[in-house]
Amino acid sequence: MKNLTKFGIVALLLVSLAGSVFAFSGRGFGNEETRQAIESGDYETWKEAMTSQLTEERFNQMKENHNQMAEKKAGMQEQRESVEAAIEAEDYDAWVLAVETCPRENKFAETVTEENFKTFVAMHNAMQDKDFETAKAFAEELGLEKPEGKMGGRFGHRMHNMPSE
Repeated sequence: MKNLTKFGIVALLLVSLAGSVFAFSGRGFGNEETRQAIESGDYETWKEAMTSQLTEERFNQMKENHNQMAEKKAGMQEQRESVEAAIEAEDYDAWVLAVETCPRENKFAETVTEENFKTFVAMHNAMQDKDFETAKAFAEELGLEKPEGKMGGRFGHRMHNMPSE
């Protein structure tokens, strides 16, 4: 879970950075004056062009974007916890409810059925135990492999370094 938390924080920072760039696009980072200052290596002109774009209105928009991202992150964390709890409880119905509104998890709902849910739980447990070979075997049994041989969805980032056969 520590890696998942770190990944979430990094993802939030990257999205915030992208939002900041988007907020300034065409008026700060991408305007002609800024571009020319960068190309000519004129720091003072660049600094003036950049700071002239800093306004209270932009600050308030960035603050609102930040708050929206924080709310979204909290909702995603709550949903992730619901999915984890359902898997740990081996409760298929709770798992279906937890994944139905999550696009990232919902693709599992197309493959994982009540009949093969125990195999899915076993795959999850193998992943938790870092038994990647067993997890890979369960994933193949469930048909959860991507075309490139990498796992998809929730477990993919953990299994992408597994040796292929």
